[in-house]
Amino acid sequence: MTDDVTVHEGITYAERETGELKLDLYLPHSDDPPLVVYVHGGGWIAETRSNIPDPEQYAADWDCAIASVSYRLQEAPDGAAVEAMYDPGNPTPRGHFPDHFVDVKAAIRWLRAHADEYDYDASQIAAWGASAGGHLALLAAVVDDVTDLGDAFADEVEQTVAPDESGAVQAVVSWYGAADFTLVEDDVEGLIPLLMGGSRSEHPERYAQASPVTHVTSESPPVLLMHGREDEVVDVAHSHRFFDALEAAGVDGVFYELHDLNHVWVEDVEDIESERVAMDLLAADPTHAQSVSEATHAEEGGSLAPLLADLPPAGPEAIQQFLDRTIR
Repeated sequence: MTDDVTVHEGITYAERETGELKLDLYLPHSDDPPLVVYVHGGGWIAETRSNIPDPEQYAADWDCAIASVSYRLQEAPDGAAVEAMYDPGNPTPRGHFPDHFVDVKAAIRWLRAHADEYDYDASQIAAWGASAGGHLALLAAVVDDVTDLGDAFADEVEQTVAPDESGAVQAVVSWYGAADFTLVEDDVEGLIPLLMGGSRSEHPERYAQASPVTHVTSESPPVLLMHGREDEVVDVAHSHRFFDALEAAGVDGVFYELHDLNHVWVEDVEDIESERVAMDLLAADPTHAQSVSEATHAEEGGSLAPLLADLPPAGPEAIQQFLDRTIR
């Protein structure tokens, strides 16, 4: 426990055949703070819930409870093209997509069910994720719960954790998240074909239904997107397509496109470390060249209310303003 934040580590929220799934909870010392659920990156196959930008600092600065959640990581068969990313020492249980999504939704429902126990407000929840976690956060935002993912996955999803609670979220922050799996070239090896169980031509419905962009409707929650224009891991076209879908559906969104920056806010992909330092990289150079697009809509008879009043640079202040506007 710090002076400003109480930390609960290793809370079990689900038990799967391959092991327990846990979350860490960071609680500011305030009455009923809103909740942010963080979904880590790592290509759906690597890293742990500790891969999060300083949660104690931002729980205090933003006056939000933050839950960083584990989810089943992708199993990689021997000889898979992504074997180099597979860490046999990673203690996180493993499975196959859509297990990752099923677990994120289970964590959201569990967090709603235990809000009174830990004294945070779970009526309005924001999901925040980076890279693969950005994909899962976006998917959690535009798909109400796992049973709505689509026919291609109907036999692979089940609500076993707090099934009477809502799995919906009311806002989402995506850092360089994969939003449209149909952008993947056909008949190539890699992480997404591994997730989908084959190529795009073999499983077109799985690729489409696993893509957040497919599920955007006028009922989708507001979105804050941040993406590097030079991203060599998740092409910035993913965020462009998602933002265009928001505009077409009449959903509020803000899209920061950071010039010259690669994945995890570095200039050279060889310099990527982890998400733990990503916010520091953004905050270190708030004047970095960036383009900002806004989609702001008003209900009939209402007035426009932008998500970010003065469009601060991409970084912690922009996220705080977005959270204040959407879940507080």
